Amino acid sequence: MSASLTYTLIAIGLVAIVVLSVVIRRQLKTAREQREQQALQARELEQRAEEQRRYLIDSIRIIASAVLHDEKMTMTEGCIRVKVMLDNLAPHLHQHELFSVIERVYQATEHIPFLEDWKALSRDEKRSYQKEMAQLEKEHGEQVRQAMTELQSYPLEQMQ
Repeated sequence: MSASLTYTLIAIGLVAIVVLSVVIRRQLKTAREQREQQALQARELEQRAEEQRRYLIDSIRIIASAVLHDEKMTMTEGCIRVKVMLDNLAPHLHQHELFSVIERVYQATEHIPFLEDWKALSRDEKRSYQKEMAQLEKEHGEQVRQAMTELQSYPLEQMQ
């Protein structure tokens, strides 16, 4: 093999090495940037999830307080709202002896229309449902008050 062919092949090899090194470096840079972007997105998701948890905890405590101290918030409405929030925060609490009453009141009132459907009801229908809710509140009132009192100080922040 002639010297010029050897030098040409060496030159071609060196050019290939340089080109491949540049390509590899770009790939590594792109991969690093993607990992950094994914880490940033993960941190943002964690932050949003924590904000949502904080919102749920604060809302549960506010509603529990309203059930106990505000005439505008009925026990039935409070149970419905708290039940939905507990479903999102710590669904296992529905089986806790003290909080199971919230689930029972919710299940007993699932058939009652709300919001626009409630507004569309006749007076007699509304009275009938209100009578039913009053009976539920009479039956479960003390248990609901105990559950709402406990929710105000329960360590919800530790729930996972």
